Amino acid sequence: MIIDLVFIFIGGLMLYFGAEGIIRGGVGVARHFNISPLIIGLTIIAFGTSLPELIVSITAALNGNSSLSVGNTIGSNIVNTGLLLGLSSLIFPIAAIYSHVRKDLWINIAIIVIFILFAFDGLISAFEGFIMFLCLVYYMFSRAENSDDIDDLSDDDEIKSNQKLIIFIVGGIFILPYGADVFVEGAVSIAKKIGVSEAVVGLSIAALGTSLPEIVTSIVAALKKEREISIGNILGSNIFNILCVLGVSSMITPLESPFHMMEREVYFLLFYGFFMIFISRSSQPIHRILSTILLIIYIYFIYLLF
Repeated sequence: MIIDLVFIFIGGLMLYFGAEGIIRGGVGVARHFNISPLIIGLTIIAFGTSLPELIVSITAALNGNSSLSVGNTIGSNIVNTGLLLGLSSLIFPIAAIYSHVRKDLWINIAIIVIFILFAFDGLISAFEGFIMFLCLVYYMFSRAENSDDIDDLSDDDEIKSNQKLIIFIVGGIFILPYGADVFVEGAVSIAKKIGVSEAVVGLSIAALGTSLPEIVTSIVAALKKEREISIGNILGSNIFNILCVLGVSSMITPLESPFHMMEREVYFLLFYGFFMIFISRSSQPIHRILSTILLIIYIYFIYLLF
């Protein structure tokens, strides 16, 4: 068991540093073109922080552990909203202004419904994955069209060298798949030893591990007072997790989706989706009472799993 936990820890670190390299490179490019912080969070950083989920899900699916793949994706979205947004907004004054993120909030609800419809029969097919991927392409183009040029962001850690950008991005792409192999091996081994399903491990341990980039990125963004990057990263990552991670993974190999095992988790997804709309329409920054509710619901979710 200790060796398996070490595998998960090492794999998680590799996933984090791999995603961090891609994020830093992507943000450097975005800043060079004066793209707004919210759009950076919703697109480039969201994609970068979702890479661990994508690589882990593809690796798990190819190894015949597709329920771990689906559980990891859904669990990551619950971690993002319940633990990450709850914790970040409890510590830092984070604003989620409805007029700024209205479109993304409702897109998040729509893709949860799409996931439920596709997963209901127990299998997400390659065709259904392709539909999700097309939705992702549309989302990306719609966000790009809505982006507004702004002044350069703060010069803290801004990457000016094109050579460094390439090193960060290529290094991240190289590290990620190796981290995913180690991480999945440890997670599957733990599932077998403690007698729980791979879906449960995906919803809990794997989801928390692959959400490390989102957790660190959002907290760092909040500390640097880039609060729109923080909320944009959470929302964008949730959208990418379903449309990109499940979409691409199921196009490579159809994913078994044990809907009867995740029926309860779907309710948590929907609750968090609608609760984020309620939060964004409340007074800003996010009130600590609402942050506490997010955290309590997440703790209750983990309690029900085990």
